Amino acid sequence: MYFLFALLLAVPPPDLKAQGEAGLKAIHAETLSAHVRFLADDLLEGRGTGTRGHAIAARYVAGQLQSMGYAPAGDDGTYFQKVPFVGMTVKPDDCALTIDGTRLKYGEEVLFYPRAGSASDEVSGELVFAGYAVSAPEYGYDDFPKDLRGKIAVILYGAPRSDRDSFFPTAASAVYSDGVRKARLLAERGAAGVITVFTPAIAAHLPFPFFARQAPFEQMIYLEGDKPGAGSALPSARVPYTLLQRLLAKSGHDAGQIFKDGTAGKLKPFPLGMRATLRASAAVRKFESENVVALLRGGERAAETVVVSAHIDHLGIGPAIKGDTIYNGAIDNASGTSAMLEVAHGFSALPKRTPRSILILAVTGEEKGLQGSEYFATHPTVPSESIVANVNIDGVQSELEPFDMIVLGAEHSTLERAVQASLSAMKMKESPDSQPEQVFFIRSDQYNFVKRGIPAIFPGHGWQDERGNIEKRKAYDDWWTVNRYHQPSDEWDAKANYENMAKEVRADFLMALSVALDPERPVWNPGDVFGKLFGR
Repeated sequence: MYFLFALLLAVPPPDLKAQGEAGLKAIHAETLSAHVRFLADDLLEGRGTGTRGHAIAARYVAGQLQSMGYAPAGDDGTYFQKVPFVGMTVKPDDCALTIDGTRLKYGEEVLFYPRAGSASDEVSGELVFAGYAVSAPEYGYDDFPKDLRGKIAVILYGAPRSDRDSFFPTAASAVYSDGVRKARLLAERGAAGVITVFTPAIAAHLPFPFFARQAPFEQMIYLEGDKPGAGSALPSARVPYTLLQRLLAKSGHDAGQIFKDGTAGKLKPFPLGMRATLRASAAVRKFESENVVALLRGGERAAETVVVSAHIDHLGIGPAIKGDTIYNGAIDNASGTSAMLEVAHGFSALPKRTPRSILILAVTGEEKGLQGSEYFATHPTVPSESIVANVNIDGVQSELEPFDMIVLGAEHSTLERAVQASLSAMKMKESPDSQPEQVFFIRSDQYNFVKRGIPAIFPGHGWQDERGNIEKRKAYDDWWTVNRYHQPSDEWDAKANYENMAKEVRADFLMALSVALDPERPVWNPGDVFGKLFGR
């Protein structure tokens, strides 16, 4: 009943399309291609956070928004919000994880992640298996040891999840998967360090060599004064799932059974009967990068703001793959930045301003753990209470024509009515999250709005063809995840079908437009997990 009532409040699809007609016509495939072409050019050297290439990209975005009539909404009357950072580049030769006297091989058996802002930490202690490091009494689940003083916790990556939401809903699993949250709780219970074991479910999508390839890139945390504003509270290491049996060797437990118990919600803590020494060392520096913030003032409810966001940054320059060291990030996320600009263009093209204001937010540091959006959410350049919703765009593909969309987060709030109205107007369908184990909803910038109690959505393409079949998904996974994701091969492609991209962007525009028009402020659905955890 509540869901139906919410939909009745939405702007009807024919009216929504009519009111957005001028904006829809302003979104062009050719413009999207041109934006991606510039932002993913080798001259910008991958738009790494804090680099000259990123600064150029930020100024390009600001210039585009200025040309559309958006006012500066950053620091001191500018389009820019400066974000202070501390960067940590791991020094592998100075790092070590030794278990009962045996040193693990860097890159093959272990990777290192320094404590936020720290140049060097060395800790020793008994190993204790701590499940997923999740204490969630509201779901009757707790695998957390009560006392970890002086010990090193061994935990599984992710969190419990039930496909039937019987003991641990998918949304809760995403929240409790947050590694920063886990490290903070482990530190509060006295842990000296943490070793995270990747699970077979994660390895099926992103094998350990993928993470090893990312390891040379600088890790970054935004600063609050002289102290890290986020990031891990403990020195940590990550190991592949194949190493778990070695860690369990003296405990009498079996790795296969542990992984099974994890999916069944049956994990309990226990000592491993081993000692370890964990040393994490990094070269540390301080620097600045920038968010871009611009405002199109609305009409009668101008004091309320809809934020449309995307991240500008990518990985920058890194280890060579097939002789190429520039990680251009065309899809991730020059495409999302370009989509955000075309959504902004759509709003500026409307003959009449929407009742609510539109804030365009292009953030830095997403690839470093959602740092730029966390900084903005902590230090908003508009009143926090004025932000009613966030529509975040991250990765818009051109390979397949979208006949459906997966809109992460929609089911948690009355933003679902904006999604339904928009997709109906575009003659598209809505599909559920097809990879909940990947916890994508906490892996992009909308999550930092959710943590402040602001309803948010993360729209993306689905897998259906015009007949509702999904046979092309495996081919797309090979094309993207295996051969392009976080690799130099993610480049602008002159032969790509940018009209496919434009169709998805028009749907994004209508979602934001529906929220900007709706007289009702978005709210969390009654009893929703995000409303319970973060509602304001």
